[in-house]
Amino acid sequence: DIRRLMAKGSVLISDNVLQDGDVLESRFAVTRRNRTIHSRMREYLTMLTHTPELTTSVIPIGDGVSLTMKKNTEEM
Repeated sequence: DIRRLMAKGSVLISDNVLQDGDVLESRFAVTRRNRTIHSRMREYLTMLTHTPELTTSVIPIGDGVSLTMKKNTEEM
């Protein structure tokens, strides 16, 4: 839903996207009680990085931060 609300050129900052690095681990390496949240975070990051109208960088600082910019239509 946030993509619809973002103006062209706007930036979305998401915090804690790596969750202590667990998001990068196999889903079997994550404790059972955390699997759902890690699965949803992986889906979120996949959506951000594979949507053509968005440019996303994940910065591995602390628990991870992602910076996403909505492209101008001229760039697409």
